[in-house]
Amino acid sequence: MPNKGGKKKGKRNNASTLAPKRALIYKEDLEEYAQVSKLLGDRRLIVTLPDKSETLAIIPGRFRKRCWMKAGDIIIVSRREFEVGKMDVIYKYNDDEVRKLIKDKEIPDYFMDAVIFNNSDDEGDFLWDED
Repeated sequence: MPNKGGKKKGKRNNASTLAPKRALIYKEDLEEYAQVSKLLGDRRLIVTLPDKSETLAIIPGRFRKRCWMKAGDIIIVSRREFEVGKMDVIYKYNDDEVRKLIKDKEIPDYFMDAVIFNNSDDEGDFLWDED
């Protein structure tokens, strides 16, 4: 009787589907926290900085097809020395890391609103007022 299932029939992935915990990375000199406001396409973003100004950010090729971004994500950007008005994306935070940044008061308060409402599938993450 023929063996069904092909070559990969006996192979099973025993690794956990959860991503391993990463060490929390904070901004350094000449870097800033930013929030993605709008996706423009062609690896370009409009980001909101802590002073509520908006600027153009470029996603480098090392993130291409490895790290997907959406509006409301918190990232670290650095200014370009050779082009005024453009920034480069350095790092993208996941949801757990954003919660730690909020707890440590690293990011401004108005960044929190979009983070809380973007996680609409998590019922326990909402902050309810008694008003």
